[in-house]
Amino acid sequence: MTESQLPKTQVVIIGSGIGGCIAALALAPYYSVTLIDKDAEPQNKVGESLAPAAIRILKQLNLQHLLSDPRHIVSQGTLSYWGSDEPTLIDNLKNPDGFGWHLDRAYFEKQLREACYTANIHTIWPAQLVDSTKTSHGWKVTYQHNAHAHQLISDIVIDASGRHCVFARQQGIARHQFDKLMSIGFTANLNITKNVAVISHTDDSWWYSAPLHQNDLNAGIYQQKRIFSWYAEPHIIKAAQIHTPQVLLQRAQHVTGLGALISQLDHSSATLHPMLAANSSKLESCSGNAWFAIGDSAISFDPLSSQGMFNAMASAMQLSELLINNGLTHTDNRHIYQQQVDKIWQSYLAHRALYYKMVS
Repeated sequence: MTESQLPKTQVVIIGSGIGGCIAALALAPYYSVTLIDKDAEPQNKVGESLAPAAIRILKQLNLQHLLSDPRHIVSQGTLSYWGSDEPTLIDNLKNPDGFGWHLDRAYFEKQLREACYTANIHTIWPAQLVDSTKTSHGWKVTYQHNAHAHQLISDIVIDASGRHCVFARQQGIARHQFDKLMSIGFTANLNITKNVAVISHTDDSWWYSAPLHQNDLNAGIYQQKRIFSWYAEPHIIKAAQIHTPQVLLQRAQHVTGLGALISQLDHSSATLHPMLAANSSKLESCSGNAWFAIGDSAISFDPLSSQGMFNAMASAMQLSELLINNGLTHTDNRHIYQQQVDKIWQSYLAHRALYYKMVS
């Protein structure tokens, strides 16, 4: 089959996470969009916090009702022991956008996928990106689906594949790591009801705990499921030899601000979660010849910022508005978008430095 005979789309998006779906939904009224993802179903991710400002983006897309689902827990604020043994309550009572949310991440991504179905967006999953080549007809994208190789032609490509940035890496774009932060955590059931997150700093690391949605709790005994995550450089975590949740739990109970939570915890319910990357990183170039990277594909934030999911949504909308206003192939798009991402990144680094300076 010649290139002119291949299926054609105007926009192909690699990755149907939060950023990919938001971009697809924003662009679909104006362009033909194909959304590709390697997973048949969204993967479970715990401890996700969504900033209040995200409601503005969801309202633009008439999707604000998604956060009314009881699986998403309204955040009552954060108790911060950052640089102090005395807690500071960080709430959103004065925030014009209201409260934030502790998301059931997999369910939220499922909701967004369903919104894409409703919008008649062409979706393909599970499908693995195999190759991508720029031709005179556009981007020729090869992907594996149902054990067969398929190809399509697209005017532009949006990489929304997360930290793996699979499309950008195929183009030879380097990714710069600005630190080595990793996380390891456990979940457990507790006899508490307050939907408050906790952040606490130790000498060489920090901790985070937040409520999670859980269907199977015995309401008469345990009323809440929580994540407890430890953030540190990999050599520190590996030296702790954490092979069971009990080892991590014992470490957590000595952390300022976590003791009261641990005392209400059902030890038999503790489940260990594997180490995950939590470092700050950035693609050397977040845009190129008719391609763009959004969300974690472009820049990934320290979880301390609680801005990861919001950045995925905001960068998706920022790029979509640029492509809608200027058209898909305007020569200035790549430079304007790169400048936008660079500005966000520099602002993030400045705020991150100030925050860590408080405990250095």
